[in-house]
Amino acid sequence: MRLMAWAALATLLVLSTIAYPVVANANAASDDNNNTIELKNSNYSFVDAQGMTNVVGIVNNHGVAPISVTMALNVSDSSGRASTLHENLYGKVIYHGEGAPFKFRLGEGVKAVGKPYVADVKQVDQPFYDTLVLNYTNMAVGDERVLTGTMKNTGNTELRNVVVYASVHDENMTDLDSVRSNVVPLLRPGEQAVFTASPDPAVKAKVYYYSCAGFDINAPISTLPTGDGGFIAYDFASIAKVGSMRYDNATDSIAFDITHYNPKGGSASIKIPQLTQNQTVAVMMDGKPYDGATVKADGKTVYIDFFVPPGTHAVQIQGVRNMPEFPFAVLGLATLVAAVIAASRLKAAFKIS
Repeated sequence: MRLMAWAALATLLVLSTIAYPVVANANAASDDNNNTIELKNSNYSFVDAQGMTNVVGIVNNHGVAPISVTMALNVSDSSGRASTLHENLYGKVIYHGEGAPFKFRLGEGVKAVGKPYVADVKQVDQPFYDTLVLNYTNMAVGDERVLTGTMKNTGNTELRNVVVYASVHDENMTDLDSVRSNVVPLLRPGEQAVFTASPDPAVKAKVYYYSCAGFDINAPISTLPTGDGGFIAYDFASIAKVGSMRYDNATDSIAFDITHYNPKGGSASIKIPQLTQNQTVAVMMDGKPYDGATVKADGKTVYIDFFVPPGTHAVQIQGVRNMPEFPFAVLGLATLVAAVIAASRLKAAFKIS
């Protein structure tokens, strides 16, 4: 197996702290700038078999940009000493229109002071790769009242350490618990796996249905297989949904469909390794050369920036691979030899006549 090494382009999540209004009720809507998040604290808590008090809730992203959220809860211990606990959501990145649960577990003698609140929100310029399909029913299944279903990798690259998360509810819609499924360590393109998430035994008898089901992947996708044992490294930043991402050998392209989350459209950028000094990279959109893109190179990296108009578009980034010059040299030499042979035959023909 061959890997196109590119130390300079280790994939990074681009994080920026942003001021998000937080609306703490179940009927919250986006503000004028489409950047509201909704916090839904549960009024229910329970003590598990380890004697720990569980406090749960859900955060929904009503904004355009993907976000990473850190929750906080003020507590006091048996001696009255105050402190603050922090927990991340069960989903590392929450995309437009999606939500994720959270859970605090308080040790014996520790009491919550007030409700959980949002401590930090960061914008994450990471596309949502539409490569995993979940198939499940929201209703709790069996005597154990579990959430179970299948996940299928519909993309062109391997997915690693996939976890499904969800919020647990009773028949009155009360938020009882937050759960994670078993980890699927590897899901190859086209493969399917079964997942199961179980509620805490302390609430099992009350469980009726699940909501906010989503999935987490260990790391952003950063390489594409080329079909011959090789890979192409890349770094993709955009507030968009990306589907059918693949390497197209016929056009030497990274090809994908893209839909920007901003209804007015927005920017996207891709970095790939510069493999030759005379490497030519071009951007096609919907089958035509796209003049809304800029391509720059610094000898190590090729920077492609382009505007994504409203709607869904098919994009090709052409010229991404180190295409060897030998075949072109052979073609040129063959053409030259053919020309010489033709000239010789023509000269001989004149002499005979």
